[in-house]
Amino acid sequence: MTSFWGYGAGTLAVIVVCRGGGLSPARLGDLAAAPLGLALCLARLGCFIAGCDYGKVTDLPWAMRFPSGSPAWRDHVRSGLVPPERTASLPVHPAQLYEAALGLLIALGAVWIARSSWAKERAGRVFLCAAAAYAVGRFGIEELRGDAGRGFQLGLSSGQIFALVLLVVIAAGFVVVRRRAAMVGTAVGAALLVLTSVAGDAHAQPQDPYAPQPQPADPYAPPSAPQPQPQPQPVAPYPVPMPPPGPPPPAASEAQVGRRILEAGAMLGWATPLNRRQGQVAPLAGPSLSVGLALGQGLGLWLDLDSLGNADASHGTLLLSGSMMTATRSGIELGARVGVGTTLVNFDEPAFRDVAGATMRAEAIASYPLGDQWALSFRPLSFDLLSSDNLGGPIFTWQVRAGLAYRFGPRRVGAPASPGGPPPPVAIGGAR
Repeated sequence: MTSFWGYGAGTLAVIVVCRGGGLSPARLGDLAAAPLGLALCLARLGCFIAGCDYGKVTDLPWAMRFPSGSPAWRDHVRSGLVPPERTASLPVHPAQLYEAALGLLIALGAVWIARSSWAKERAGRVFLCAAAAYAVGRFGIEELRGDAGRGFQLGLSSGQIFALVLLVVIAAGFVVVRRRAAMVGTAVGAALLVLTSVAGDAHAQPQDPYAPQPQPADPYAPPSAPQPQPQPQPVAPYPVPMPPPGPPPPAASEAQVGRRILEAGAMLGWATPLNRRQGQVAPLAGPSLSVGLALGQGLGLWLDLDSLGNADASHGTLLLSGSMMTATRSGIELGARVGVGTTLVNFDEPAFRDVAGATMRAEAIASYPLGDQWALSFRPLSFDLLSSDNLGGPIFTWQVRAGLAYRFGPRRVGAPASPGGPPPPVAIGGAR
């Protein structure tokens, strides 16, 4: 019931036609960025009206109840959360409106970025910014979705998997290819394919047209008139969502639940300057080492050593950062880091002296545990500001890193199981 491959084939056809007619796919992507944002907004408003792609149960003030016969109501009835005679579902996140707002922000952001000199230097930049914004926003919104009619692998929904693939494709396109034509063929083409595939599941909520739907009471019938009694629905072959979690178990003591003390990881990184004209500073790539110390309550202290280089110079950075992490229900840990340090620019040309400067960094980080000790680390949005008078002014770069991390210390030490459910989760990287 999804349109992943249909939109993918259509995108490939558009790219083939553009190349055959002499139109740059990158330029077309820039022109389509704002309309795609508006299309996403309108599509999710349609999902809201239809009641599909709803969110998880919540008690927030803006939570919404969907009427009987809606996907949210049917799922809640089938899972035993509400009785069949109820005329509305439990209050849930209006996830459709969240994504509609994301589409509107993408459209406005694309118009604003398209007017900048940075976007005019190279075709495709507006679309890549819109695609990256959608992937990050969609990944977070998926955590609030409550409908079960989606594929899940390794604790990730299909939307989250495609969002991660999209970010990796964008990063790989910049790292592997530096010339405009090749970048269009890899980064823009693949990103457009994945973006339209992910955005094409507006009708991903399966519907059973033959299932009898109980009708709510007629509000216009006279008081003495008998009201039709709803009939219980037969259980249909439909994905049953997990019931909402019960009350949180009592917090375990420090002796019961183990806490990560130290984490060490190795990553590959890529960086591109955002405030230099095309060709002045080539993109950089190289390894990074990161060591983190858990301070408790989701806080952490990190020491990073980066070595990024290109054909002209190598950049060695020593950075001290502080982080805040939180664990989601799917096991993924999300957070942010802010740090300061120093960078040494070592030019390959002997005529140039090495230059040292101060570095400030802000980044979003994500981690997915692969077991008790190993985890995948991903930093899709990392922004560095290198300041030095001998570099012709500060250099502002966007960086992406991905790799593996090893965590020292026990994940759990005799944590008592909560009544009626699994033991409480323990977030890694400082959050408990």
